Amino acid sequence: MNKIKFVYFDIGGVMANTDDYFKGATIKFGISLNDFTEFWQNFFRDDMTIGKITPQEFWNKAIIKFNLKNANDFNFLESWMGDYKENIDVHELAKKIAKKYKIGLISNLYPGMMPKLVDLGKVPDINYSAIVLSNEVGMMKPEKGIYELATTIARVKAEEILFIDDRQDFIEGGRLAGWITFWLDEKNIKKSIEKIEKILLSDKVHLSV
Repeated sequence: MNKIKFVYFDIGGVMANTDDYFKGATIKFGISLNDFTEFWQNFFRDDMTIGKITPQEFWNKAIIKFNLKNANDFNFLESWMGDYKENIDVHELAKKIAKKYKIGLISNLYPGMMPKLVDLGKVPDINYSAIVLSNEVGMMKPEKGIYELATTIARVKAEEILFIDDRQDFIEGGRLAGWITFWLDEKNIKKSIEKIEKILLSDKVHLSV
């Protein structure tokens, strides 16, 4: 018997493809994408993930680092969100699932992004029963605490949660928390969706990673 009562979706890599992040800003200002990405990853990503620094504050640091001209009024957050590409098939899946299950979002997301992603259609505007964002709770996947908090907010047992993510390390965090997990293959989304639909419609729940 299908015991799932709640479905958590990731955002980046699941609801939206993030392969082109930073391309808009780096092209506009003639910055090496690799250098810009390394600067972010090495010095700011983790702090931004847990809400200690905003994307615009990072951009202000980048202006100095890369000696950018006429960049102070540039809306870096909006540009960054514009680089995301919505996964329409996943959006449709989420809407379909929401008719039968409670659904939520759990994501390593940066300050100010969530409303922009919804406004731009990168994340479907659904009545989510829970939204757990790293920048708001001060924890990030795959830390144990964020899964425990998400379980509490979902108000179901851990083993009644299905978690969909595109990263194996985040999937492992969910598995260790007692969740049913599903690894979404971004290179074959349609096949992944078929498997998810089978899980949620079948009497037997399969663990897929």
